[in-house]
Amino acid sequence: MDTFRDYFFDFETKFFLPFLLFCKYRFSFWSLKDIQAYQQKRTRKIAEYAMRHTKYFHTLYSGHDLERFESLPTVNKKIMMENLTDANTFGFTKEEIDTFCLEIDRTRDFSKRLHGFNIGMSSGTSGNKGVAIISPREEQYMKAALLARFDFPKHEKIILAFILRVSAPAFNLDKFGHKLTYISQMNTIEEISKQLNALQPNVISAPASMLKLIAKEIEHGKLSVHPIRVISYAEVLHPDVKEYIETVFACPVHQVYQCTEGPIAISCKHGSLHINEDLMFVETLNLDGTVTPPGQPCQKFIVTDLHKTSQPIIRYELNDLVTISPDACACGSAFRVITSIQGRSDDLFWAKHTETHAWQFIFPDYISRAIITSSDAIDEFQVIQNAPDDILLRLELKNGINPSQFDQNPTRHKIEQVFLDYHCPAPSITISFEKPEANKRSQKLIRIHRNFALSSYDAT
Repeated sequence: MDTFRDYFFDFETKFFLPFLLFCKYRFSFWSLKDIQAYQQKRTRKIAEYAMRHTKYFHTLYSGHDLERFESLPTVNKKIMMENLTDANTFGFTKEEIDTFCLEIDRTRDFSKRLHGFNIGMSSGTSGNKGVAIISPREEQYMKAALLARFDFPKHEKIILAFILRVSAPAFNLDKFGHKLTYISQMNTIEEISKQLNALQPNVISAPASMLKLIAKEIEHGKLSVHPIRVISYAEVLHPDVKEYIETVFACPVHQVYQCTEGPIAISCKHGSLHINEDLMFVETLNLDGTVTPPGQPCQKFIVTDLHKTSQPIIRYELNDLVTISPDACACGSAFRVITSIQGRSDDLFWAKHTETHAWQFIFPDYISRAIITSSDAIDEFQVIQNAPDDILLRLELKNGINPSQFDQNPTRHKIEQVFLDYHCPAPSITISFEKPEANKRSQKLIRIHRNFALSSYDAT
């Protein structure tokens, strides 16, 4: 049962309209000092709340100073799943949650709730599934935050098509002339196009690879929709895909960076991907725990949800690799901007340094750029590192281009040069002219993927 101080700890999220206004005000007017003071207060309070209300965090933080928040132990998806019963504040057991999620996955009835709670199961791209427990109150204040922060079309009723593999009750809405409609990503592109033609949305949101497929349908005259906002989420939005989508739709592509663990970032009206500093505390660190300087990709990405109490997300380590901009956004907000999301740390390429013989990481972004800039004939690609010296490159060429006429040498040389620039031997590269394969669990297209564990090789 909540205590008196718990009530006031959560006070601002109890009311939809005030929280919406708070979110608008903080984004536009807060200074860096305001943000840091708010985060310092909220991180301490959420840690105290979790310690009082869950067995897991009570044990985890025993003997730690909650005032030194950044020294608290981190958790991850595997740890959270193993301790799910003891890490939520509403008494749900791991067994009943698993049973519920499996039933939803079997029946595809996403309208169901568990005792009134929205229980979401992530796709488990990395092999570890995740579960999000969301209370009705949390669902409402997150809708308020989204409405406050996203640059929706002004003076228009929103007709939004939400395309994803799974749905949830929050993904369907029809109120005050605004309409949010879920469309299953598991449908064929023909069926998705049919539904979009019937709906005629002015906002389309979908993973980047799906937006690209929709853009192709438009380009080929099979689909006629004219959205004024396009939103990408769930996958890395690569620069070449972003440019193509914006050209076909004739409008900018915005991003929503949200995962099972919380609403990390959202695009402003200038298209910059701002961290939701008043919703999430984001730490970008190097492997040694020092703070990664802006402009450089981090090697550890740790998030804390500043408001979520049903299932506290505190110093939760994600696999994502991001780069924070050193510059302020033209919109004037002091909220930090993410310039790139390079993928997951699990998909860092690794090779042996030719001089030190130590393992050397290679960031996915450099591999992607090498392929994108090697030839205008490439429509889509997927590169898989099966071993430190073995690369498989799947290429899908643009219409009318015969693979036998494609010059492979520039692409090979550019990938090899990335390894050489990192002082690693050039790998063996096999090029296969076939469609990239989506992840079997999540149906997400992962362009850059490592298919081996470092532990399976001699790390000396």
